Amino acid sequence: MATVGRIEAKPGAINVIPGEVQFTIDVRAPEDSLREGAVAQIRTEIENVCKQRNLHAAIESLQDFPSSTCADWLMAQMDRAVAAQGVPVRRLPSGAGHDGMAIKAIADIAMLFVRCKRGISHNPAEAITAEDAGIGARVLLDFIEKFRAVRA
Repeated sequence: MATVGRIEAKPGAINVIPGEVQFTIDVRAPEDSLREGAVAQIRTEIENVCKQRNLHAAIESLQDFPSSTCADWLMAQMDRAVAAQGVPVRRLPSGAGHDGMAIKAIADIAMLFVRCKRGISHNPAEAITAEDAGIGARVLLDFIEKFRAVRA
């Protein structure tokens, strides 16, 4: 998954072709090799476009975090808490780093995601129902109350 988070065209006038454009691309993948391959492919495509149009690109890497997988022993407990609410257990790879990337350096991690309307999150269109928020809260409470610090 790649996202352009910020883009700035200079001089930024309505009817002027920009002389300079700066933008960020956030690339995430469940495995480091996939992310690294995608970054390499994006760099190559930018370089190809520059050659074709006689342009110059300066590409700078701002951050490079490794993939942070959730711990199976914690996710098993999260799965149990989800199932206890009568909700189907679904696992999905997440590009979400949040605090997980930092915590992973000192402890195992697990994540719980709550359903959003049309699957949209981190966007002004993000929406969640009170019912889904309640389910998420009950799952988290159950997870905490029945948590076992023993790896299976």
